[in-house]
Amino acid sequence: MFWFLYGLIYLPVKIIAPFKIIGKENYNKKKNYVVVCNHQSAFDPIILDFALHRKNRFIAKKELFKKKGNAYLLKNVLGAIPVDREKGVTISQLKEIVALLKNNENLGVFPEGTRKEEFKESDDIKGGACFFSIKTRTPILPCFIVNKQRPFKRNVILIGEPFEFSEFYKEKLDKEILEKADEILKHKLSILYENYKKYLEEQKIVKQLKKSKKLRQKA
Repeated sequence: MFWFLYGLIYLPVKIIAPFKIIGKENYNKKKNYVVVCNHQSAFDPIILDFALHRKNRFIAKKELFKKKGNAYLLKNVLGAIPVDREKGVTISQLKEIVALLKNNENLGVFPEGTRKEEFKESDDIKGGACFFSIKTRTPILPCFIVNKQRPFKRNVILIGEPFEFSEFYKEKLDKEILEKADEILKHKLSILYENYKKYLEEQKIVKQLKKSKKLRQKA
């Protein structure tokens, strides 16, 4: 069902929600990851599926599954996993997530827990992404959606270098360890975005230098 719909809406999505990917070289389609990204709109999971050319099994808040139509789409098409944000992941959900990662599938997580217009390193994030990465020894693939997706306006998707929490593999996964892992994850996402802003500044300087050179040649 997923790949049928993927092929069906591929061109419409590329036209209505165009995006540029920076960091393609960091992503290996043959490997699986815990895909971690900031969250700005309800369209983000679909954007990431298209950007990575792969179905990502996203963790989603259970409130989104209240309507039957939404529940069918989220579960049967997108493969989303409903989670109670207050109670956390159940034992059966934990087993499902561990199994899918060991089965070479991607798990998608928005660690901010809700949609936000702006990412801040100081914001709290949920420990799920780090927990599952450490538990299954699956690399984290940090991604960043620069802007909230607007119709017919090109967006930018950043893909950072994958990394692992190998220093915690032999540790007991208690609150202290997960908090340390969360801080590392937030810093990685922040660096990804800061590097992009530096790239924009460099491009701006290059354009200014080219413009100045043309003016001097005309003078």
